[in-house]
Amino acid sequence: MIFSQKKALRAHMKDKRALLFREHPDAGEGIARLFFEVFTFPVQTVIGGYWPIGSELDSRPLLEALVKKGLRCVLPCVSGQTLVFRLWEPTSSLVESRVKTFEPSAASPCIVPSVLLIPLLAFDRKGDRLGYGKGHYDRYLQQQECLKIGIGFCEQEADKIPVEVHDKRLDYVLTEKALIACS
Repeated sequence: MIFSQKKALRAHMKDKRALLFREHPDAGEGIARLFFEVFTFPVQTVIGGYWPIGSELDSRPLLEALVKKGLRCVLPCVSGQTLVFRLWEPTSSLVESRVKTFEPSAASPCIVPSVLLIPLLAFDRKGDRLGYGKGHYDRYLQQQECLKIGIGFCEQEADKIPVEVHDKRLDYVLTEKALIACS
């Protein structure tokens, strides 16, 4: 039952996000500005970002701004069924992964982030989220504790996301318009 609800919501939200992506080409700059208005982290903080795929809200302006402020950024690399995070800098060469995103090469050091930026298909106010359904982030979060910030367009909000036992909730959702503290 939950699987079929997620599948239907996923299909709808992929189309909706694609439209939002086309309508809001500067949303990545919006989240970069808002991030620094609401969060302050010590310079030694490691922030796990993501390299956007398709219509995901573009996190690259935020990643570049984080590095300029002296924070370290890491990007996810799919390793088997889970994720590892490797150091990323604006000058890093990236390689295409099997999931059609770009990631640092295996030569980049693995570092565990204390803050994780997670791309979204949909979210609700409780912090439940919908991703692609592969479970990479959920498996990673079973093993690592960190501050979880979902990144998406404000119109990706749903009334309620169907959840399963293994699904991990977000602490916050950052959109191009607002920060939502999840309850």
